[in-house]
Amino acid sequence: MRPQPGHLRRAGTPRLPSRAHPGPEAAAAQLALTLLDATLAGLEGAAFWTAQPWLGAARAQCEAHLARVGAPDPLSSDEQPLFGSATPEVAVPADAAAATAALEAARTGAVTALEAGAQAAGDGALRLLYASAATGVTALADTTLPPLALDAAPRRLQESTLAAAQGVALGHAWALIYGLGVGVGRLAGDDPLVALAMPRLAAVKHLRNELREALGASAPSQPAAFELPTAMDTPEAIRQGWAALETRLLEGYAHCVAADPAPRWRQLMAAQVAPVQAVGGQLGHWPGWVA
Repeated sequence: MRPQPGHLRRAGTPRLPSRAHPGPEAAAAQLALTLLDATLAGLEGAAFWTAQPWLGAARAQCEAHLARVGAPDPLSSDEQPLFGSATPEVAVPADAAAATAALEAARTGAVTALEAGAQAAGDGALRLLYASAATGVTALADTTLPPLALDAAPRRLQESTLAAAQGVALGHAWALIYGLGVGVGRLAGDDPLVALAMPRLAAVKHLRNELREALGASAPSQPAAFELPTAMDTPEAIRQGWAALETRLLEGYAHCVAADPAPRWRQLMAAQVAPVQAVGGQLGHWPGWVA
């Protein structure tokens, strides 16, 4: 998550005890990720599978997730021996259609298992770890956008209030609305980005209203302008700027996931994958976490 003053930071909070054995949700998530990785491995070198660069990046993400989900202390970046997990047998698909079906089944199975892990997590950082992994696996549905190996990774966090987290998300929603408006104003009317932005602008205003209503009287005042992530002076710079702003909104919802166990925040976080990818944005192995 992007650090915010007075909000989630690296924690000096007590370490959670390491697990001697994985809980049922952790074991199920580890098995589902192992199956996903085995399904991906079965496509390596297959002549009918043209997304080979994506394949390597997707497997690297699976490795990163397994290194935490299957570890005695998932929130530690230290190298740890992993819990044993069954190695599933995966049939080599005969063609691209069979491969796509097998991959989608493994992917959705992993998302379901990781979401169950998030639901069962008693600690906010652990809940965000599982939700982030589920979001990253959700993003694997688009094989044109490989996941990125970034520095951001799960860690222990200081506790925060939901109201503070909602304020962070609201700020990112405001910035996205501002950035969409600036971009549309600078694009030619017939640019395809305009057709993409207009319905998205309406949707983000709805998300803004939801956050503002949840905060009630404690909602902060909206700034008049925001610093944009790019110069927004060409269609490509606008596209890149929108991708960055959409990613920041995802990070805002990650704050809420860590602060509150309600499924709604995890749903909103995962739902950000589509708008990020719609403008060509690529997510890291751990969406929602910021180095």
